[in-house]
Amino acid sequence: MAKQGAIYKPTDPDRAFVERAVMAGTTIEKISECLNIHKDTLGKHYRYEIMTARESMKGEAVRVLMDSLTDNSLDAAKYVLSRVAGWTEKSVVDNTSSDGTMSPAGPAQDAALAAMNRKHCDPE
Repeated sequence: MAKQGAIYKPTDPDRAFVERAVMAGTTIEKISECLNIHKDTLGKHYRYEIMTARESMKGEAVRVLMDSLTDNSLDAAKYVLSRVAGWTEKSVVDNTSSDGTMSPAGPAQDAALAAMNRKHCDPE
């Protein structure tokens, strides 16, 4: 840590560092260690960056997404529809066999179909 009573002057590169570190989720304690200052000093001189960095990052991400939407990006449209509009994609199972006939969707249906065939085909 810095010497007791030393006067600290924030610099523009340090402000940018604090903002990026907060955006990345780095703890205040770790950021203050990196700058070699007390966490109270960090809070005093970088309050704005600490309070606004995450929201600034989210705003930039929204701007990029909106730019992608205006560029007709299908992926961006799918993302917005799934996250904002609640849309989901559904999988479709193709039950067509290689000879073109339909088969049930799984082992349980295969067993049920086999049992039905035996019942109708077995002599009594």
